[in-house]
Amino acid sequence: MRLDDPALLALLLLLIPYTWLLRREVRLPRPSYLLPQLFGAPPVAGEDSRQLRTLPFLGVLRAVALILIIVAVARPQATTVEAVRPSEGIDIVLVIDASTSMAFSRISGAESRMEAARRVARDFVAERKASGADRIGLVMFQRRPLVLSPLTLDLDAIDEMIAVSVRSGLIPDGTALGVATMEAIDLLRGSDAASRIVVVLTDGENNVPDITPNQAAAVARAVGVRLYTIGLPTQVRQVGVALNELTLVYMADETGGVYFRATDARELSDAYQSISDLERERVGEERFLTTRELGPWLLLAAGLMIVLELALRSTRWRRLP
Repeated sequence: MRLDDPALLALLLLLIPYTWLLRREVRLPRPSYLLPQLFGAPPVAGEDSRQLRTLPFLGVLRAVALILIIVAVARPQATTVEAVRPSEGIDIVLVIDASTSMAFSRISGAESRMEAARRVARDFVAERKASGADRIGLVMFQRRPLVLSPLTLDLDAIDEMIAVSVRSGLIPDGTALGVATMEAIDLLRGSDAASRIVVVLTDGENNVPDITPNQAAAVARAVGVRLYTIGLPTQVRQVGVALNELTLVYMADETGGVYFRATDARELSDAYQSISDLERERVGEERFLTTRELGPWLLLAAGLMIVLELALRSTRWRRLP
């Protein structure tokens, strides 16, 4: 329960002088009159009635009625949350490195980086389904980028593409990080979503000079797209390439995103979860409430108190001169 205008409860301070006046009224002596020859006449009130009349019972009824009226004016309301959902949708493009190093380098146990990347990306897509308003696009890259899906609400299709189509060997090998990021930004150009982001996952260094990652970051900043970057560091002696983390940090910082370093499958999963949490906080949540006004019921109770007081004053506890 909540009060729509709780400041009006300050009127309850009126009860302080009212209580003082009530106690003063009770203590005042009652006037008496001498009446001749009333022997044998029935008493006006019984002993119990005379005792009750000395108590401020009727004043208490008035005080309770006053309290109910003041609380009713403050508009008490009973609210129930019907649903909670993101206030606006998020447009997301997932960019996944499919180079040979991703397929053959292990991240933990027998799981390759590519297998871990697919699994965690699918978990990310499954979580976005809950909002019902997020659109996801998908880009994979090696020597050049390959757009597997534009922005879509059909997240089941995105999930299937990640599971089946994101793999090495479909295009020439290489790491076109800048070109792939620019391709993802281009997918978001016509979007009017509250939040537009690109999530880039790679384990290597850009080796296609057509568009550098720094140039792609400058374009993203200009069009209002945030870049979240995830780096999978690799031993140089194992695959012959090194991850340029400074570039990934720059891409994220330049656009208001965050860089995540994932050395194992758990850290990779945490990175995607952190991105999901950050974007949920940015767009906020919308709550649908059902509200019932309780004020009318309090006013009805106050009215009954007043009627009861008037009835008692004019009948059983009527005061005679």
